[in-house]
Amino acid sequence: MKTMTIRNIPDEVAVVLKSLADQSDASVNTTIVRLLADKILPRRKKRTVNDFSKYCGGWSQKEYDRFEAAVADCERIDAEAWK
Repeated sequence: MKTMTIRNIPDEVAVVLKSLADQSDASVNTTIVRLLADKILPRRKKRTVNDFSKYCGGWSQKEYDRFEAAVADCERIDAEAWK
């Protein structure tokens, strides 16, 4: 992969990029790469999703990890309780 430097990014653009990155729980670099790829590369057919995520949302990887850590104790089996 190539590394590129972009200079003279207007402050307003930088603010929006940072906001988009925060919303998707991604780095600004990842956000810029995604935006460029979406604009430049040919559109791929989107995979059909048959779930309720469009109605009730979804979790970022960070939110999922936090949830898993919070409920980890629920996965522990109490051997004494099963005697």
